[in-house]
Amino acid sequence: MRPPADAGAGAPLDGGGYAVTVCDARYAGQAAQCTLSGGNMPGWRLRANLISGDRLYVGGLLIVDGEGRISHAGCPVTGGSSGGTPLLDCPGALASAGLINLHEHIDYSYQQPAQPPTLTWTHRNEWRGLTAEQRGFEGDAPKDPTVRTEVSLRAMLRHALSGETAVSGAKDYRAYLRNLKLPEPPLATPWGAPVLDSTFPLGDAATRAILAAPCTAAQVAAVKFTPEQAFVPHVGEGTGDGARWEVDCVLDAVRAKPTPSAFIHGTAISEKQARRLAEQQVAVVLSPRSNFQLYGRMAPVPALRQAGVTLALGTDWSPSGSLALLDEARCLARHDRDAQGGQLSAADLHRMMTQGPARAVGLQGQVGALAAGEWADLVLWDTEGRTSLAEVLQRTALPQTLGVWVGGRIASAPPAWADRLPPLAGCEPDPRQLCGQPRLVCGGDPQYPLARLLQQASYTLDDARLCRPQATDDCVAR
Repeated sequence: MRPPADAGAGAPLDGGGYAVTVCDARYAGQAAQCTLSGGNMPGWRLRANLISGDRLYVGGLLIVDGEGRISHAGCPVTGGSSGGTPLLDCPGALASAGLINLHEHIDYSYQQPAQPPTLTWTHRNEWRGLTAEQRGFEGDAPKDPTVRTEVSLRAMLRHALSGETAVSGAKDYRAYLRNLKLPEPPLATPWGAPVLDSTFPLGDAATRAILAAPCTAAQVAAVKFTPEQAFVPHVGEGTGDGARWEVDCVLDAVRAKPTPSAFIHGTAISEKQARRLAEQQVAVVLSPRSNFQLYGRMAPVPALRQAGVTLALGTDWSPSGSLALLDEARCLARHDRDAQGGQLSAADLHRMMTQGPARAVGLQGQVGALAAGEWADLVLWDTEGRTSLAEVLQRTALPQTLGVWVGGRIASAPPAWADRLPPLAGCEPDPRQLCGQPRLVCGGDPQYPLARLLQQASYTLDDARLCRPQATDDCVAR
């Protein structure tokens, strides 16, 4: 057998910045055609085009063991024993690490205004005290705890259907995908201490105060976190000096912290602060759509990238953000094309949804790269014959999302696949058949069956909007 080789410019599937190895060229350039064969022994296999680490394998093989970890990712190995494990063979499909959403206010993410806000604020505390009419969106979580739970679980389902396998900002809810705030897998952080998120690290929730000067030593000391946990606070959300001083304040607070930190938003970050972030190995979580709508700009991505800061993406919330993480990536791509001439590659965008967020919260080696030894958190997309990763990311929505797995177990897939591939607990058919497709969803909270969630009147988003990419006309600086 001839060994596989790097394909270079002649690759049948352009990696968009990822190196390409062609294992079997027949797997590229066609719409997905999946067949499932084999027995019911522990573990399973997937043949498809495959992004693993920093390489795209055309016609690669992924092997998942009975525990739900990846034992092989790459070209098929000659002479290897497959036993009787099931094989999902999908020419024309692309397997990726599951998308990691590092910023979502899950209990606020159940409605979206018909038109985005048109005002531009210099700090989030300027709009927080306004009425819904004044600021252009509702922006409040339901006060009834049952309603709040139901809209939150609906939002988690929306993200899981869209290829996301982990989310930060999901309070204590456990359903459909990993909640990185919780311990005890499968639907929780896969390893180590859970992530600590903080909306108000400077304690301004009630006062809505904006810094009038750089932080004092006492203000720095008042920033609360747990040294053992990854820390993901809102920092620098605005454009004025008050937001900019927040960045230095929290950087001072976490200077000696032994575990990772990642600042959410950071629209006020300066070039000097970008270098400090890199020196202290603090990541930045971008929410471009929401930042454009509320502040007229986003964090300085070119300066952050030049400094070597790890970048991740988050949807923020539906009142001013994206409905799914892929839409957030497309928003960033639109701005990068218009404002920077297209500096970000498809691989750059993909890393911000996979490897970047995993590294930002210390989960590299556990999830995010679809590499041997990691948990099999993955999404399988139909390329529909597209021959570049850029095209796949630009066009993929719910109809192209064939399956989603958390820890090697089905979270969303065609119903027949659960007959041979292990599912999460609590599987139910989605009666809506969104985008005209039958779909099994697994991992739901048994106290809140899907039929009950679908009757929740306060959740006013039409999930059929997931059937196509969200428009990006609002992803421009003002």
